[in-house]
Amino acid sequence: MVRSQNQAMPQLVYQQDPIRTSMKSLGARWTLLILRDIGFLKLQRFSEILRNNPGLTARVLSKRLKDMQREGLIERQATEDMITYALKPRGEDAVFILLAFLRYGLKHHTGEKLASSKPLPSFEEMIKQYRQLPIAKSPKKH
Repeated sequence: MVRSQNQAMPQLVYQQDPIRTSMKSLGARWTLLILRDIGFLKLQRFSEILRNNPGLTARVLSKRLKDMQREGLIERQATEDMITYALKPRGEDAVFILLAFLRYGLKHHTGEKLASSKPLPSFEEMIKQYRQLPIAKSPKKH
């Protein structure tokens, strides 16, 4: 029996998976690296983010920033003389995904030099260290 193309297929349970849903917003190319730049490196300006990511074009960065704003991950702050980007609470939640990537990368994708160094901190310790990072100040509004 063949279904007509306009008849909707029932949605399977695995398609409602929160991981699948999260991948729709966070899985786009460059998104996690942009979050890294804003969250960890405290880069706030378009040009800083662009310069920090070789291969990323201005057109793609502009699109990703708009998508991330629409998703509620970041906010665009405009003053008379500059535009900056900052994480919103939803973006802060995504930083913990980056911490997991960081821990995984340090453990499994480092050279011999780093692999023989001191043991990695626990995930909880990494979260604690992240929370202690100085937060970049937003430009003052006139």
